[in-house]
Amino acid sequence: MIRVTISHESRVTSHESRGVFMSNPLTIHLIQWRIIPGNIDGNLDTARRLIAAASPEEGDLVLLPELFPSGFYYSDLEKMAGEQETVVKWMGATAAQYEAAIAGSLPTLGPEGVANTLMLVEKTGQVLASYDKIHLFFVADENLHFVSGQNTVGARWRGIDMGMAICFDLRFPELTRDLCDRGGQLILVPAQWPRARVDHFRDFARVRAMENQVFVAACNSCGDDDKGLVLGGGSTVVGPAGDVKGVLGDEEGVLTVTIDLEEVERVRSSFPVLKVRRKDLFEKKIEN
Repeated sequence: MIRVTISHESRVTSHESRGVFMSNPLTIHLIQWRIIPGNIDGNLDTARRLIAAASPEEGDLVLLPELFPSGFYYSDLEKMAGEQETVVKWMGATAAQYEAAIAGSLPTLGPEGVANTLMLVEKTGQVLASYDKIHLFFVADENLHFVSGQNTVGARWRGIDMGMAICFDLRFPELTRDLCDRGGQLILVPAQWPRARVDHFRDFARVRAMENQVFVAACNSCGDDDKGLVLGGGSTVVGPAGDVKGVLGDEEGVLTVTIDLEEVERVRSSFPVLKVRRKDLFEKKIEN
């Protein structure tokens, strides 16, 4: 197991932000491993072991990969989705153990079918936000097995505004721009991105961060998926100026990065590109 720890701040303080207290700096733990398709118990055991190695502290955030409990187990996807309650309880119990918050995507069963849902769960076990993946990866037939989400989702935790996206969503700049417009300072992106295009994964994370002047935390899985596809790892945290705060290789590991959220406003003030956007022009074209 590889563990990379990068700290840009040495202590946690509280700052007033829009009338609420914001925890800053924020420590994020990205947990990367080979997800075994269909093996919920095994995947949760691995996640538990790696989270313990990360040793989160109170107020930290843990980010897990896309479909971390089950992988893309199409042969019995509804059964995997039927374990939603068990998985969410596990997320809450783990968050409570470390007094942290945990985010990751899992299959969920709703009236329209199975969705690929990113959830943010805090130490009380409450689901603070959930986002159903909008852009389904048709190349891998994801659109044949999942229903698409219809809304972008922002989340607020400890005074921090976050946006939610999943894997293939990274290729669509309008989604992350909407999350930026909603006030997002940090965009969470769990993924199962193949090794053959892992450079795209890292590049998109940087570009989405740069163009919106936000932090992006993108957590990928690694290893093979039992069907010949090899996932690329490369989990990363990128700053609002496009600087890579930390990145993993293609093996199991933990990336721990402490970020200064005030950097978002500093970057936007020093290089205020978002203020000169022609929203009037482009929104008019979209409406027509």
